[in-house]
Amino acid sequence: MDFKDKFMKVSILVPIYNVEKYFARCLETLFSQTYSDIEYVFVNDCTPDKSMHVLQEVLGKYPSRTNSVKIIENKKNLGIAIVRNILLENATGEYVLFVDSDDWIETNAIEKFVDKALESNVDIVGCDYIEEYADKQLVFKQSYPSDHIEAMKAMTLLRIKGVLWKLFIRREIIVHNDLYFVPEVQFGEDYIFCCKLFYYAKSFSCVNEALYHYVQYNPNNYSSTNMDLRINSFSSAINIVESFYREKGVYDVLETELLQRKFLSKSSYVLDAKKRNIKAWASYFPESNGAWRGLNYSWPNRLRFLLAEMVVKLFY
Repeated sequence: MDFKDKFMKVSILVPIYNVEKYFARCLETLFSQTYSDIEYVFVNDCTPDKSMHVLQEVLGKYPSRTNSVKIIENKKNLGIAIVRNILLENATGEYVLFVDSDDWIETNAIEKFVDKALESNVDIVGCDYIEEYADKQLVFKQSYPSDHIEAMKAMTLLRIKGVLWKLFIRREIIVHNDLYFVPEVQFGEDYIFCCKLFYYAKSFSCVNEALYHYVQYNPNNYSSTNMDLRINSFSSAINIVESFYREKGVYDVLETELLQRKFLSKSSYVLDAKKRNIKAWASYFPESNGAWRGLNYSWPNRLRFLLAEMVVKLFY
């Protein structure tokens, strides 16, 4: 451990907004990490609750971590995209890990990430994760292809979940390529960043353990919103990714995956019986209407999409 501590500083990046009920558990797992050379960067996005009090209270139990903590106070609420940019601007570690403040990580997570990064000398190390519900846990396995093109395909189609919080990232990749979060996209900013990140990163590995706990029962987190807003915003994110791929000359090799991603982004308009809206489904990415044929849907759902296509041809 001493050898690793001398040669790899890690930055854990945490946005803070309305997480008073969940924050203590997150902080306990961050400050009790088995790995010691960690820099903690927090941004308070004008949280209206007592989250900052919770931070100071828990930090008081870990005096050895006090000098490794940076706290940035926003003067007004700026939203998650800008907050993450501020977090990156203040990070100095060789690798960075984003952690949402209502989630938590295993206490040996950073040690596991560092071990794998040193062993493989890769730009990105991923891990499996657990979705935490009030009455159950669901474990999700993640596979990170070593081939660059296959890794980009997996991220584009979200076979690798397109979020930052389970990626241990070499910070140089972000800084050298001037990567940042797009403030104009309210939902889907992770997807844009991850697709660009997987273009610039050239090597990938994975810790085959669930190191991250993703909370699904906080109604106040950044990702809670209605379906129409999410689909509209994520459509904007997909358009930005498509433009980036075309600019970089890789659109042709990723076209199938991007088309399928377009289709998946609007599929709820057909599959969600309570919110079914065939007209809305037809209006988003009409070029992807037939992409369900290449996806692994059940026969009942394939029939629903076929009928939707027929309705569109007849009435829209």
